[in-house]
Amino acid sequence: MRRAGSTRGIERAVRLLALVLVGFSAGAGADPAAAGEFRSGFGFGISVPDVWLVLTRGEVERNSELFLAEDGGGVADLERIPLAMRRTVFDRIRAGELEIFYRRESDSDVFVDNVNFLLQPADLPSTREQLDGVCRLLPGEFSRIFGRPIAMEACEMRDRARRPALYLQFEGAVPGTTTMQYQLPRDRDETLVITATTARASLPRMQDELEGMVESIRID
Repeated sequence: MRRAGSTRGIERAVRLLALVLVGFSAGAGADPAAAGEFRSGFGFGISVPDVWLVLTRGEVERNSELFLAEDGGGVADLERIPLAMRRTVFDRIRAGELEIFYRRESDSDVFVDNVNFLLQPADLPSTREQLDGVCRLLPGEFSRIFGRPIAMEACEMRDRARRPALYLQFEGAVPGTTTMQYQLPRDRDETLVITATTARASLPRMQDELEGMVESIRID
C-alpha cells in the first residue's frame, strides 16, 4: 500500500513540474517584494539572496493572464509550453497555492531564472525500492507532459533542512533549460515542493543559490 501511495504522490507532482516563468520581469508591471528574509504564506521562513526578487501571490495573479493566451502572451518560449500545462499554473496561482522568486540578473535575454514554491499532498519514497520505482516512472511522465523526450539527470533522496527530501533534476520544459526540484516534507500531510528552472549556461550558479535557499528554510 505504501508503494502505491508514493507513486500517486509523485504523479501529482509531475503534473505540476513545468511551472516555468518566461517573461516575468521587473518590467512586467509587477511590484516585487524585496529579497532577504522572506516569510512565506506556506508557513516557512527563507533567506533569499539580494539578486532575487519575490513575486507575491497578488502580483503573480495580476500577470497570470499571459498563461492562458494561445501565443503565450507574445512570449515565444512560453508558447512552447502546452496550454493545458499553463492552465494548471493559472489555477494554482488563482487559488493562492503558488509563490515565485525570480532572478533580476540573467545570462539570457529571453529566459528568467526562477524558483517557485507550492504545497501539495505527497507520499515520498521511504525505501530504496520505492525510490527506484519513482525514478523509472518519471522520464516517461516528463516526456508525455512536455511533449518531447526528457532526460532525467538526477533522482535521489537527500537530507535538507533537517529532514529527508526527494531531489530531481531534468531537462526543462523550455529547450535549453534545466529544472531542479526538492520535495521537502512540511508535516505529516503536506510536502513543500521547490522547483527551480535555469538556462543551462547558468546551471552551476543556480545550483549554488538554490542549495543556499533550501538549507535556509525554517519550517513552522
